[in-house]
This record gives sequence, structure tokens and C-alpha cells, in this order.
Amino acid sequence: MVNMREKLDYERLIKEQDWLCQRGLLTVMSPDFDGLLCALMMTFHLDWKLCGFYDGKILALDRTISHIRELVFLDMEIYRPSVRSVGNHLLQYNSQIPLTKFQQSVNPNLLRGITAKEFGRKYPFGTSHFLLALLAVIHPNLQVLQTRNTQAILLYPDGTHQVLLNYRSNVIDWLDWLGVKKFQNSVKAIFQSLATMTLSDVVHGLDWLSVKLREIGFKRKDDPCKFDPTNHHEYEKAKNLWQFLQQVTGWQAISLPQINWKEQFVAESSALNLRTYQQVLDQNPLSFALTSRTKRQGLQYTLVPSKLRSLTE
Repeated sequence: MVNMREKLDYERLIKEQDWLCQRGLLTVMSPDFDGLLCALMMTFHLDWKLCGFYDGKILALDRTISHIRELVFLDMEIYRPSVRSVGNHLLQYNSQIPLTKFQQSVNPNLLRGITAKEFGRKYPFGTSHFLLALLAVIHPNLQVLQTRNTQAILLYPDGTHQVLLNYRSNVIDWLDWLGVKKFQNSVKAIFQSLATMTLSDVVHGLDWLSVKLREIGFKRKDDPCKFDPTNHHEYEKAKNLWQFLQQVTGWQAISLPQINWKEQFVAESSALNLRTYQQVLDQNPLSFALTSRTKRQGLQYTLVPSKLRSLTE
């Protein structure tokens, strides 16, 4: 992936990753609020077919597959050169360690060359915001409903509301990198509101959304709305959230898939430092993320058991 540190070159990115414009692709998503919003966007605007979920532990699908290259992963980067994915995680420890297997992984931190040494400058939004920016270029006539409720929805993924209040300068820097001033009016307005939103707007929006999420069944404060698609009770909540997101955004989609097949991977974590990072790469992880420079579990990763390697290698 070519470094685009100063500005995101959409034309070049779409030329290199032309699958971003293709219609009808099979996709899997992370089983949480941001993943649902990503899938809804791509289902409605590009007719992608949601067929399951991947959370770093379990791949759960509505069908069997011969290889994961058949799928596009949303909100989770896959460390395999033949597998397409879009995510927002911090992935690179330093610029001296290349990540050659992310050839088809579209990630704002990778595009901009942000590493663990610049932890405070990492991408501050959800994957859904990044996809919205990409769609604004792929679909020049893309429209987003201009309502307070839609605004509240976009405040929620990956704690965006907390970032807006605590790291405003980083938010403005990334909005400039995304080039939001050049977007059509409805999309530009959504992004520019993120840079100018007052504390009162944030609080009122989240209060409304929190009530709605509690009614659906997600009760914890700042709940990312994670769910287990193989658990009937949790999946029913996800289906209700899926319908709610459609009502608020105006983007329509068919029902969530019926899970008929699943495989378990090995999810691990360790402290983030150069030695452990290199050791993890040497084990050929399926996916990984740098989540903290200080916590004991700041490096989270997924390994493939031998029985599943034909599915991923």
C-alpha cells in the first residue's frame, strides 16, 4: 500500500483497490455497532451481500466456503495478501517493519503511515466513517439524511463522541486528510459537524441513542453493542439493532443472515513491544491490532489452528 501521509488520494486508492467499487460482493463484518453500520452502508449502496461475521475468535457464516478470499471483511483487517478487507485499527509498530500481507487491506492508518510511535495521531473514527468517505467519492450523488438522530448514530462507533471531546485537533487533522471539504453537501455537512459539535449536542444525541439501545437490549454505558451471532438471544438483539439503523439512516437491507456454519480461531493478546510484535508476525496471524502502548493486552491477535489453514493460506 502506497503511503499517502499528506492527503488521501482517492483516485489512486480506488485504482489500486478496484474491488471497492464492485457490486454484489460477499462480505462479513465485525459483530458490533460499527460493523452493522458498515455492512448496512455497503449493502444499500453497492448491493454487497452480508453472509456472516468475524470477531477475531469465530468466523460464522450462512454458508460453507473453500477459502476466505471469497469474502470481503469489514471492520477487521485480514493479514493475507489475497484477502480483501477494510478496517480502522492501528497495525504497524514502526516504519522499519513492512506489512506486506496487507496488500488488499484498506486502512487509514496504513495509508497515512501512522505507527505505534504516533499512537496519539491514530485514526480517530469508526470504520463506518471511513467507508462513508470512500462512498462519497465512489457515488458522487450520495446523500445522507441530515437529522440529529443520524448525527447521533455516527457519534457512536468506536467511541467517536469521546474522541471529539478529548482529541479535537486530531479529529480536524484527519478530516483535512480525508478532504471532506470537497464532498457533496450532505456528506460534507455530516463530517464537518464532527469538528464543530458542542458538548451539549454530544450529550443530547447520546442520551437519545442510549435510550433506544437500552430498549433494544444493549444496557451498558458506552456499549459497543457487541453480540454473538451464534447465540439466539444476542442475535435477536442484533436483528433489532439492524432494523433500528435502517429506520434512522433510511438505508434499507434484507434481514441479517441465518448462521449455518462456524469455525473457531485462537485469539491471543500480549504486551505491545518490538519483541512481541515481531514474534506475533512470525506466527503469521490472521488478524491483529495495536490497541494500547501501556496495557498488558495492548497487542491483540488471532492465530489459525492447523485444521483451518487450508481455509486461510
